[in-house]
Amino acid sequence: MRPKVSIIVPVYNVERYLPRCLESLTAQTLRDIEIVCVDDESPDGSLAILRDFAARDARIRVVSQRNKRQGGARNTGMDLAAGEWIAFVDSDDWVDPDYFERLLAAAERHDADIACACVVKERGRIRKWNVHYTREALFDTVQAKFEACHCPPNFNTTNKLYRHARLTAAGIRFREHAVYEDVEFQARTLATLGRMVTVPCTAYHYRVHGASTTKSAQSPRKQRDKYEAHKAFVAFADAHGIAIGRRFRDVTKRDCVWCGISWLKIKDDGRRLSYRLLDLLPVWRKKIG
Repeated sequence: MRPKVSIIVPVYNVERYLPRCLESLTAQTLRDIEIVCVDDESPDGSLAILRDFAARDARIRVVSQRNKRQGGARNTGMDLAAGEWIAFVDSDDWVDPDYFERLLAAAERHDADIACACVVKERGRIRKWNVHYTREALFDTVQAKFEACHCPPNFNTTNKLYRHARLTAAGIRFREHAVYEDVEFQARTLATLGRMVTVPCTAYHYRVHGASTTKSAQSPRKQRDKYEAHKAFVAFADAHGIAIGRRFRDVTKRDCVWCGISWLKIKDDGRRLSYRLLDLLPVWRKKIG
């Protein structure tokens, strides 16, 4: 019998945080779930932890693959998922015990394609709301969904429950072998899928730490991936009539950091490149093309 929800967990180099993630999933009040864990050629002890948890809970499925980064692992998980609904949980994060029960109930109650939860940013002992909903509300226009998700700047795909059939029909996938893959996926799901409901009183806990993909050092490749993802988002928004603020059109192309300080940023607003000292003082401008 097909499970109600397939939870996809991409796993790479997270042995320190993985147990708490899996414990939060196996303890869900919604029991009718499957947990699809994709080992993305992790070099540490993560695979052993996955196998240990799978031996104790039959709802956990473990698959290993050659490294394709987080997007590729999520795509593999979607290919394997059997649930009516799909969710993504990063392996260094965790969710509240009633998280999936509340999201599923709200989605089914409103016949929505997306249910969207609150997000708590966890940085050691510091806890801060990243997304905070105080009421269950329905959004059925593209612009309203983007605004309700605070997108941009938030491109969270992990605090949502998606109707599997609609994702499959739309052919929406993650970009592989790249970072900032959430940007395109979030934009396409909000623009393509149907109505969305916000769900208060339960939360996704996003752990902030130095080794995470987005918080670790910004290599030239990561900067390129981020630039290309956000430039593509601006083009996507314009093509679909989605209004976005001017500051989100000013995309960082290069960030020159030394000793933790951003000394020079190169910004692209679609018409010219602006070179800014300390991200404040314009020192040079160059027309594009």
